[in-house]
Amino acid sequence: MVRGLISFGGLAVVLLTTLSVILQKTGTVDVVGTLFPLEEIDESFQRGFRSDAIARINRMRLAGSIEGVRVDDEVQTHLSRFVETHGDPENIDLQDVFDDLQGRFPGAQYLAANLVTSGSREDLLSRIGAWDAVVSSEFDVINTVVFTSGRTIGALGVMSRRIPQFSLAAANGVGGKFFNRCPHCGEVHALEVEKESRTLILSCPYCDHPFDVLASDVTGRIRRASDFFTGFRLPERSDRVEGETPEEQIAKLWGQIADRCEYELDQEHSETREVWKSSNETWAERAGDCEDTSILLADALISEGFDARVAIGWNGNIGQHAWVVVRVGDKQYVLESTLQSEITPDSLSLLSEASNFYQPEQLFDRDHLYFSTSEPELFREDCFSPELWQSIPVKERDSSRPQLSQR
Repeated sequence: MVRGLISFGGLAVVLLTTLSVILQKTGTVDVVGTLFPLEEIDESFQRGFRSDAIARINRMRLAGSIEGVRVDDEVQTHLSRFVETHGDPENIDLQDVFDDLQGRFPGAQYLAANLVTSGSREDLLSRIGAWDAVVSSEFDVINTVVFTSGRTIGALGVMSRRIPQFSLAAANGVGGKFFNRCPHCGEVHALEVEKESRTLILSCPYCDHPFDVLASDVTGRIRRASDFFTGFRLPERSDRVEGETPEEQIAKLWGQIADRCEYELDQEHSETREVWKSSNETWAERAGDCEDTSILLADALISEGFDARVAIGWNGNIGQHAWVVVRVGDKQYVLESTLQSEITPDSLSLLSEASNFYQPEQLFDRDHLYFSTSEPELFREDCFSPELWQSIPVKERDSSRPQLSQR
């Protein structure tokens, strides 16, 4: 009798188990959920999970002498909303995560994301902790969002480091990594400017076009190229003659600067390899290299009403060089600011005739920087055409939707 009862009981267990599996698979009844319900994933759970994840990760980072991570509250709010509104969080495309976060936070130029699922909270934490990115010094923030998918729980983890928007004040303050919007293609990218930097020509990694020229002054402060213009005007000259042609006026002004200023390498007056001087400093010190005397000459020409720009590029005989271009009517001339010989109107070289030796890459004046995206054979013979040279006003630039991401 006992054996019969036991036999009947064993059969009942088998039947009940089979029925439970069928009901569970068909979704008619969540038998497992009824017997072993998942812990509620509320805000308290989320905070506890993040806290435990940070504690676990920071123990590993401390062992490797890496700064600890923290939560970025703004990113956390945005990331939580992203997961909550996603129709299938278990299959989130990580690139969508990058695009969404960087669209909201342009400074989030360093990102890594991981999507893990498990059957338990502890295993989920272990999977997050085993992620290579959590011990990378590239990141200083971790944000997590836990979600449920059927009988599975999952977590989206995002490691990040937000960098500030580039400005001269920030570069001269602490230096380091920044984000910036390219004025050519509009993309946002990361760049690095250290306080010890000298002459820098910044280019966009997306369109490859240069967008800024920076240089250190004699005090070591980083400045934009146009900032070295001071509105310099030559002292009143007694050699003015009524009826002089523009070329004669240019030659006299050019000659006065060439007679006063000796060519001097930066190493002769500075411990640093490359610094720029303002036009006032070059005039007062009676010396300077090609950038210094070109800035002085262009500044003086502009004060006299001429359309002049400093050109930075290559000279066929010298290599990297700086000079001045000036426009008179439909003619454009090259002025070599380091010339020490006597200067007359015949010293003016037409740009079209000097273009084989003087090859500009960037131009600047008091108000703008100029960059060309045209073919060299075109822009080398015309330094003033707005169709060939794109002008960029000298001002701080705003941010935009970034595209750079790093997993």
